[in-house]
Amino acid sequence: MGVDRREQRSVCRTRALMAAGFGVGALLQAGLVWAGPLVGTGAFKWATSSQVRAMIAKDSGTARGSTVTYSGPVAHVVVVVPQPEFPFPKFDIDHLRNPTLVLPAGATIKFTFINKINNFSHSFQITRARPPFAMFPKIEPVLVGTELSPASGTGNDAFANFSWHPSAGHYYYLCAIPGHAKMGMFGSIIVR
Repeated sequence: MGVDRREQRSVCRTRALMAAGFGVGALLQAGLVWAGPLVGTGAFKWATSSQVRAMIAKDSGTARGSTVTYSGPVAHVVVVVPQPEFPFPKFDIDHLRNPTLVLPAGATIKFTFINKINNFSHSFQITRARPPFAMFPKIEPVLVGTELSPASGTGNDAFANFSWHPSAGHYYYLCAIPGHAKMGMFGSIIVR
């Protein structure tokens, strides 16, 4: 009794997919320690789609090219992890993918971080560490940001708010989930 080659290939593909799934899970488990708590998971709240649209409308930036510029003594930056996120995860700010943010020095920057991926965590952290980022990014120091967002499973989106009072300089934002910053889930912040 010979085994059909198509059946053999199907079994091999299934095993490869299962191994990849377990591998991603292991990477995630091993890498969670690198994220470090900033905004405790309890600080995340849940929002409906209409609440998320209202939050996004509060972004006070002006998009031009691949840059979003903010001005004034108080600026509102809304960062979204949109669906779908494949082939690679990304941040969406003012409808741009991983844009450069230009912020006013000394201003109060009010961030709202929204994760629209219901069953997967992300974080948003600001650092002076420069790319390229490793598979398991050791982000020291993290200046401000969020812990990993909780997974919902309810259809609502997780969000967290935090503020920052930056001084002039060059910074970077990124997701601390293993591999995400390495795959390009980061951007530049210029404060002047």
